[in-house]
Amino acid sequence: MLNAHTFKTARENAMSKLNKITALAPLAVMALGLTFTGCMEQTSSPSSAAAGQPATISMRVGLDPVQSLGKASLITLKALILQLSSNTGDTIRDTLTTSTTPGILGLSTAPQTVSKNYTLKPLRSWKVIAKTWDLNDSVIHIDTVNTGVVNDGDTAHINVSLSSRFTMYQAQFMIPDSISSSVSGTVKQVVNINRLELMIDGVDKKDSTVSPGPYYTKLVNAVIGYDYVPVGNHTVQLFAYGVMYAWPTASPLYSSSITNINNVLADSNATQGVTLNWTGPTTNTGAMKATIGQVGTVTLNGTLTNVGVVP
Repeated sequence: MLNAHTFKTARENAMSKLNKITALAPLAVMALGLTFTGCMEQTSSPSSAAAGQPATISMRVGLDPVQSLGKASLITLKALILQLSSNTGDTIRDTLTTSTTPGILGLSTAPQTVSKNYTLKPLRSWKVIAKTWDLNDSVIHIDTVNTGVVNDGDTAHINVSLSSRFTMYQAQFMIPDSISSSVSGTVKQVVNINRLELMIDGVDKKDSTVSPGPYYTKLVNAVIGYDYVPVGNHTVQLFAYGVMYAWPTASPLYSSSITNINNVLADSNATQGVTLNWTGPTTNTGAMKATIGQVGTVTLNGTLTNVGVVP
């Protein structure tokens, strides 16, 4: 039988154990709750999708030549500008120059091809703009190509063929030393040419006064030229000026009739003859021959006749 003291001690021990259990219960419940919460977040999270493979555009750009026949001054290319834009607003710009790898050649009178690959975002369609600039910041070539949708991991091969927007005209004159009579070819008169003119579509494009003077060297080709003639059909006139008695220096001694020239085919150097008639004093029976390069460059090989000029 327990006495009063022993009963009190047992009761206090029991109450102490109950208080400890009561105190630990919230912690146990909280830990259990955290365990359940963590499992729910992990279970409800969607599984990660496999990473997509980027698409590739393999670019091949062909540049048609800007042709010239023996010109001392040529159109020189400075850069090829490439811009790739997707239908969702993605844009890639690239500049290829004569010093990059890959790069372009500055020489515009020979065809060339440039190839480069670009990594792009897939599942988009792309628009490619390619253009070249020359040293004068003029656009020489330009073209646009559109792709279909480039799929995940695909490689789209794009060929861009750029035709020159311009051609270079060149006029070449054989400077005569004299003219003679159609009646008596033994009598000759000296001709002094000091100015040559090239007119395209009614506009003076090249007007050249000999330097050093006072006159062009006789029986030698004199050459004048003009760049940046748009590809297409054009009318051309040639004039040769000089000094002869009281003949006005602003009036040509020789002039050509209007000649239609078609330089659409930028890869051809066909030539075309042009006749420059004597328009100086006395009569118009004289003639001068010129050759015009049809495409790329217009070359005029002129020969001033010295027989049959003066009756």
